[in-house]
Amino acid sequence: MSKYKDYIYDNAEKEVDSISDDYAKSKIDLDSAVDKIKKVDNYEMIVDEYNIEDALYYAKHDYEQKTLSKYY
Repeated sequence: MSKYKDYIYDNAEKEVDSISDDYAKSKIDLDSAVDKIKKVDNYEMIVDEYNIEDALYYAKHDYEQKTLSKYY
């Protein structure tokens, strides 16, 4: 990829990751997380519009598994 495309991708990825982390930690609810992700410029490079809720579900699931693994 070109440097500019890498820059755009990295910025979108950082914003989407930040929002999904907030959702995984239950700081925001599902609807507001989806709305925030849709407002991110070029979010389509990271996740499809129709798969946002699935991606958030798996992000929360992975976070919970990591949290529970500390206790087992």
